[in-house]
Amino acid sequence: MRRILAIVVAAIFVLGLASISFADGLEKCDKCHKGDKAPALMIEKAKIATAADLMKALKEGPKSSMHKLLTDDDINGAAAALQLK
Repeated sequence: MRRILAIVVAAIFVLGLASISFADGLEKCDKCHKGDKAPALMIEKAKIATAADLMKALKEGPKSSMHKLLTDDDINGAAAALQLK
């Protein structure tokens, strides 16, 4: 019985981690960027038109230290959600 319970708990844990890693789009952005700091408003204000511009702004811009945990896939997912070229 304990072995089955351990397997079930491990499976739930693994599936939970998988769902977090497969999250795309703006889910990670929306944790911090709300209201007037919404991602769509921020890219409009900064005149970001392409995914490459977004990548450069987040990796090399003045707030790059706040975005250091974002992977390239996270940024590309956000660019796709924001419909950047």
